[in-house]
Amino acid sequence: MLDFLPKPSKRGAKPVARKINEFRSGCRFKIGSLEVHPIHVDHSIPGAYGFIIYTSAGPVVYTGDIRLHGARPEMTQEFVSEAKAAKPVALICEGTRIIDIPMEESEQRVFREANDLVAGHPNAPVFADFNFKDMDKVRTFYRIAKENGRKLVVKLKDCYYLKYLSQDPNLGIPNYDYKDIVIYKPKQVSGTYSDGDYYGEDATFASLPNAKTAAEISQNLSRYLCALGYFSFASLIDMKPPPGALYIHSASEPYNEEMVLSQERVNNWLDKFGMERHQIYCSGHAKGTDLFQIVKEISAKMLFPIHTEHPEMYVRATRNMTVIEEGKAYDLLQQ
Repeated sequence: MLDFLPKPSKRGAKPVARKINEFRSGCRFKIGSLEVHPIHVDHSIPGAYGFIIYTSAGPVVYTGDIRLHGARPEMTQEFVSEAKAAKPVALICEGTRIIDIPMEESEQRVFREANDLVAGHPNAPVFADFNFKDMDKVRTFYRIAKENGRKLVVKLKDCYYLKYLSQDPNLGIPNYDYKDIVIYKPKQVSGTYSDGDYYGEDATFASLPNAKTAAEISQNLSRYLCALGYFSFASLIDMKPPPGALYIHSASEPYNEEMVLSQERVNNWLDKFGMERHQIYCSGHAKGTDLFQIVKEISAKMLFPIHTEHPEMYVRATRNMTVIEEGKAYDLLQQ
């Protein structure tokens, strides 16, 4: 499943097998002469890690994508403590949201506000739009559905996430065949729901007893919480939600031209069906004040900001900073 074809490839070329090396938090491993200490951090997608890399010049710490306001802040705090104890010569730190206006945000707040909204509209159809790789959001909206006597509707492609990630007891994710899960069976090639329209495991998912078409879901639309999102908006044509249906957008607001255009299309769909839009979200990245706290606590000899358009903002946390240039090498012994 993880094999790949280089691009470009000739017709009939055999996939190249990948070598997969697994690790878990705290289990050190070596890459050449480097010893790497992975430590879990909290992020919107599971399997996020920070790293302490032991080099001949001294330890180098890399945060990866990190936050303190998510469902598992203790994981990030553990990483920060370990990184501080290592006394690093360099810290490579993300800064995605370094200039965002501080605001109250947490996964608990997402649950509270979205649950209150759904509970206050018991007869309204509800559609939730979020990144299905964000397991916090999957748990949150699954819980909201159950607490309000609804079933969570998921897409065929999302069944793959549920199938594999539900096997990890630490994630607490439902499987695709749970009684409170409904699989949305879309129209495919023929538009007739023919068995021949579905291939591979899609065919297995589409044939399950809990798989329902848009017409079947529309018969009692207020009994579902539909996690369908932007790329499934065409299903609204067959589901026919009445005016007043809720659309909960639990993802970041548009931040580039392409996303702005996508949002305009979403707004057109919402206007067409008279749906109410609600933005309820918790980011996978730390806000500026938390990033400054992390940088100060780790207290590396030199900070290298990455993944940010405003690295200069880190002067609020340290004066020992190097703003990196693409393609340039940096000698840690000279820092």
